Amino acid sequence: MNLNQLECHIDLNLAENLSSLLEEDAISLSWYEKEPKNWVFQVVFDPSQESSLLDKMQAFFKENDLVIPEIKAGALPQEDWVAAVYRDFPPLTIGRFYIYGSHIQETEQGELIPLHVDAATAFGSGQHESTEGCLRALSLLSEQHTFHDPLDMGCGSGILALAMASLWKCPVLACDNDPEAVRVAKENAHLNHLDPLVEVRLSEGFSAIKNRTFDLITANILAGPLCQMAGEAVQALVPSGFIILAGLLNRQAEDVIDAYRSAGAKLFDQLFIGDWSTLILRKHTHG
Repeated sequence: MNLNQLECHIDLNLAENLSSLLEEDAISLSWYEKEPKNWVFQVVFDPSQESSLLDKMQAFFKENDLVIPEIKAGALPQEDWVAAVYRDFPPLTIGRFYIYGSHIQETEQGELIPLHVDAATAFGSGQHESTEGCLRALSLLSEQHTFHDPLDMGCGSGILALAMASLWKCPVLACDNDPEAVRVAKENAHLNHLDPLVEVRLSEGFSAIKNRTFDLITANILAGPLCQMAGEAVQALVPSGFIILAGLLNRQAEDVIDAYRSAGAKLFDQLFIGDWSTLILRKHTHG
């Protein structure tokens, strides 16, 4: 399989937005800090997608009134790519969870809850700080709380829905507006023998699940969409219900907290992992 790679410098604040735009045409998306405050964005793709990816990248920078950076293109060594992906996805221990891919043979880790999730075309393998923050937040809540009707909004790979179903042995609804994410999340639920508990549904935000309420919601998306859905999200919580929000940088946290405070939820805890924040909020009992 011949694969190519595009690479350019990018502002960290734009990396997730660009990643969301390109995910349909790419095999792998990543970004890393080459030097302090100097971030490089990388796209691995089938050569047939190069024109589409370049057009989308150039349009993205123009729409954001930014100078189009130099975009370097090149072929990846064919024989090394699969091994490199496996190296980049070692097993992870996060909170109460042990996350591993198909290339890992040893899957039993004592008291830890195993989650089998491969790097795929939907976001959420545990590698990103926002996913890690959500898994740590779920682990913290599990120390003192039990939930019966959770929702994973914007589920991506479904890793958070799998985590909740595994923690509390309860039915979990997972929603995403991307059909590919829905497909991958269903596949992962089956892979982990959790399909009897995890229902995956295509939904643009809360549109397909109106009038339902949940005692726990996870939403690992982006700061802007999180703020926009604050009213609907808090309305979908039962009184005293919890919501875990991620996909936001530390400097964006206060705006998100304010949006949810206005909607009727107050900050319960905040986790920091590098530049990223994970928020745990709780709905007021009176609204």
